Amino acid sequence: MKKKFMLFLMAVMVSVSAVCFASYGTDLDAETKIVDQFFTGKDYNKVVSLLDPALAKDLTAERYNNMFAEMNKDLGKMTSKDLRIYRVFEDGHILSYAANFEKGKTMALDVVFKAEKNKFSIVDFRIFDPNAQAPADNGAEKK
Repeated sequence: MKKKFMLFLMAVMVSVSAVCFASYGTDLDAETKIVDQFFTGKDYNKVVSLLDPALAKDLTAERYNNMFAEMNKDLGKMTSKDLRIYRVFEDGHILSYAANFEKGKTMALDVVFKAEKNKFSIVDFRIFDPNAQAPADNGAEKK
């Protein structure tokens, strides 16, 4: 009888913990699909609906295509990306990736999402070299 009770108790504990860990699963899946579609760099008309209106106004089709042309020239195409950090805020999320490119460079990729009524839109993004040194600040102020 003790073994059956312990087995039942363990099953309940595992079930409860699995439900708690999966609470952001559908949001993360939706946002990951948006990131995948955005970073293919192919069709701006499909991507513009995934952007926040303020970002869509700033990121025109020409700027989007130029951004990927520059990225492909400097880094090559993105070969893979691994989600490293998923930050959750009241009104949105930030996904941070380690992205690998054809020319062997590993870059950090941050994508900021706004959540409104279970609809997600990209508010901002950045691609940067996590190993780049920041310029030295000599403490001299410009006047």
